[in-house]
Amino acid sequence: MAGAAERIVADVLSAEESGSKVLVHGDFGLQNFLWNGADFSGLIDLDNACIGDPAMDLAPLIGTFGTAAVADIAQGELLERAGIHRASLSLQVAAAAQLANDCKLRDFAVQNFTNRFNNGTLYDPNGLRPS
Repeated sequence: MAGAAERIVADVLSAEESGSKVLVHGDFGLQNFLWNGADFSGLIDLDNACIGDPAMDLAPLIGTFGTAAVADIAQGELLERAGIHRASLSLQVAAAAQLANDCKLRDFAVQNFTNRFNNGTLYDPNGLRPS
């Protein structure tokens, strides 16, 4: 499993070399969206905001909705990089948990990575893979 994790990290680093750099939220999951009824009203939890690859913000959306749905708002190389970033999300949580000395969260995240790897869902919850 360590070899798979190393490949994913290498893939993310390689993908980021070709991506543009913009302001990204860094944790663009639905848990950080604010709504006023059916209307989007804002974002919270900006502690991971940075200058980075916009594919970073699409990765959690792929995890929630799948690549096919995210293809409605992003295509081509950006969508490919987002899938690569999605594959690394569990590893990012594990690394942050390790730094915070949260062994329970770290172990959960490593198990999540292992399950996604074994189920073929690292890149997309429906099993799609970047080409």
